[in-house]
Amino acid sequence: MKKNKVVFSGIDGCGKSTQINLLVSHFNAQNIKYKVIWVRPGSTTFILFAKSVARFFFRSLPKPGRSNKREEILKKGNLGRWWFYLTFVDLIYIFYLKVPILNLIGYKVIFDRHIFDALIDYQIMLDRDLFELHFIKLLLRPSSRTTKIYLEIPIDISKSRCNEKWEPFPDTDDEKVQRYGIYRKHIDALDYIQLSGLDSPDSIHKKIVQHLR
Repeated sequence: MKKNKVVFSGIDGCGKSTQINLLVSHFNAQNIKYKVIWVRPGSTTFILFAKSVARFFFRSLPKPGRSNKREEILKKGNLGRWWFYLTFVDLIYIFYLKVPILNLIGYKVIFDRHIFDALIDYQIMLDRDLFELHFIKLLLRPSSRTTKIYLEIPIDISKSRCNEKWEPFPDTDDEKVQRYGIYRKHIDALDYIQLSGLDSPDSIHKKIVQHLR
């Protein structure tokens, strides 16, 4: 397969994890080396370690997890600005240093969420729209070596599915609506293959494998 990166995007419950597991099984059957990378700003090993160190020295910082204090700090305080810089640099390291090295040594990379999704995270968490910035548009430019899959489901289906499974960082219902709206606003202008997350997992998987050839 010429493609060396596969990206999965979509709101909670759209089927990203299911399709990633099916693709992992497919790669194993084909003896293809791969790595799965989950992308969410502030949730990499390095950033989690940095936050634990910061909380040790600054007891006034909010505890891990969602809280009104955390939301206020991120959206209104200088700490939110520095958090953005640090997490964004960390993502750039993943996308433009770590992953190219993995590709170079023969690994295909499966992304559970990607740059597009991270930008939506920033918009929701920091109330900051970054999509019109020139350097962001460069980051979102098409790549001939990357297959990007967007799985579309209605918001009510997302809510129903999320009630039946565990999500590590679930969106609130209002955030689901906001995230869905941002996806729909930008998805047509990006090089995503749009598939219905309501189709059977096997039929979606077959379409994805065809696009990897």
